[in-house]
Amino acid sequence: MNYLYNLYFSIIELIKFWLKFLKKQVKSTRQPQKQLIKGKRTLEVLSSLSYRTGELSDYLQLIANSVSELLSVDWVAVTLCRDGFERVLASSIGGNDPDQLLNLHGTLTGSVINAGCCLFVEDTRTNSKYGQPPDGYLAYIGSPLKIPTGEIIGTVCAFYHHPRKFSVEDMKLVEIFAERAATAIDNYNLYQAQQEMNKALQLKIRDCQEVELSLRNSEEQLRQIAENLKPVVWMYSRNHEPIYISPMFEKVWGIPTEQWYHDGAICLKAVHPEDRDFVSLAFTNVFTADTTYDLEYRIIRPDGEIRIIHDQAFPIVDETGSIYRVAGIAEDITERQQEQQRTIKAMERLSEIGELATRIVHEVRNPLTTVLMGLNYFERMELSENAQKRLTLALDEAERLKRLLNEILTYARHEVIQPEPLDLNQLTLNLVNNTSNSQLAIGKYISFMPLSQPLVIVADMNKLKQVIINLLQNACEAVTENGKILVKIMALTDSYQVCLQIENNGAPIPSEVLPKLTKPFFTTKPSGTGLGLAIVKKIVEAHDGKLEIESSAINGTVVRVILPLNLKE
Repeated sequence: MNYLYNLYFSIIELIKFWLKFLKKQVKSTRQPQKQLIKGKRTLEVLSSLSYRTGELSDYLQLIANSVSELLSVDWVAVTLCRDGFERVLASSIGGNDPDQLLNLHGTLTGSVINAGCCLFVEDTRTNSKYGQPPDGYLAYIGSPLKIPTGEIIGTVCAFYHHPRKFSVEDMKLVEIFAERAATAIDNYNLYQAQQEMNKALQLKIRDCQEVELSLRNSEEQLRQIAENLKPVVWMYSRNHEPIYISPMFEKVWGIPTEQWYHDGAICLKAVHPEDRDFVSLAFTNVFTADTTYDLEYRIIRPDGEIRIIHDQAFPIVDETGSIYRVAGIAEDITERQQEQQRTIKAMERLSEIGELATRIVHEVRNPLTTVLMGLNYFERMELSENAQKRLTLALDEAERLKRLLNEILTYARHEVIQPEPLDLNQLTLNLVNNTSNSQLAIGKYISFMPLSQPLVIVADMNKLKQVIINLLQNACEAVTENGKILVKIMALTDSYQVCLQIENNGAPIPSEVLPKLTKPFFTTKPSGTGLGLAIVKKIVEAHDGKLEIESSAINGTVVRVILPLNLKE
């Protein structure tokens, strides 16, 4: 019995041994199969990861889900860390808010960032030196996201609710996916930077195109203006090479523009030999000494005609202050110079005529005074009716000749204004009242509309009296019995002037006569001298004023004397 018992016990022990042996064999056989399956799945996941520019969130979400599946953990998060804060970019359990910032201080994620390598904690209850995990989790493994420059920008973190051991293979797996995530984020940032750069470049290109279009439009407008200007517009480069010249050059210089573009010195060659040296020097100085010039010189056209040119030139500098172009405007002033010469000669001739007239007047006045004295003597004598009529006629003509001589002297004399402050309202009112009481105004109505307040101007009182009296007398002579004359004063505040206006409802003045009224010795009156309005105009212009005359059948004749409120010294 003992034998059988011992045999049974031995058999049982042998069976236990073989069972343990078989169990170990089976277990050792399954482990490589699991690792093989896990490795195969890892390769499948890695090969399925396809990052396309602009799809970062989906790519990171796939990484989070893949790590969670391959490690069989409860939660995997991909985070972006900046300046002590982290943002969850992807989460295997969802609910992540990319805009929410979390403080890294004292967290496991912060420890991974600081360590710069993969860390794992099997049980945070017994190992808390790396920080605390989120609530409800005990095991942790994490790897930093390191971009090619070596900068750590975030983490891939895996959490487990229960304590758990992590193998070297687990660490390598997390590091591989962390590398993929870091590369994707870096590429995304580069892509975004490139997009921003592209946008900025496109904006710059568009701005440049708009500026270029604007410049083209401006150049075209300037070209159109230059080509329609009477002066010649020209431009040279800093190397004296011709750039542009307007078509007027051909008309002024008599040289085709094509020749100027071929030989920019052709302008200087056309300058009169006596003027060429100083023109050449001035032109050179614009390029070298950064100066301008304003010259008048003569040119000789191919047909031999000499023209006078007024030429202005100036340098054009770049942003460094260096001269890179020289431009100018040249104008043919031949006719203007000739007109000025004619005007000067005419003025000299008028001056000579004025002096001659003054001498003649003085020479005539002396015998005229003697004649008047003799006629006045005969007036006191008893004469026959015929003799008395002849005497009266002779006296009237002598007086008219005396007035004419006085007016000639007044017109020929240079007007010297002696300005003083005066109230134009009061002066005009006094002269209107005096004229209304004269024989010339009998049966005629003169009304006056002054300004509502006193108007003080600076003028020569005696000469202004002469102007107003002359215009009032002309108005009285222009109207018939019961005719109306209106005198009014208006302030022209916009132009800082005052207007004295005299209107009458007499017969209109023909339009062809109006321009001649202020010409010396032109008159429409049988006994007029033709110097009254000429003297009036001369006095008004000596006050820096203006005389205007209008006439029509509807409004009658209107004369305006426009004066500045303050006479220039």
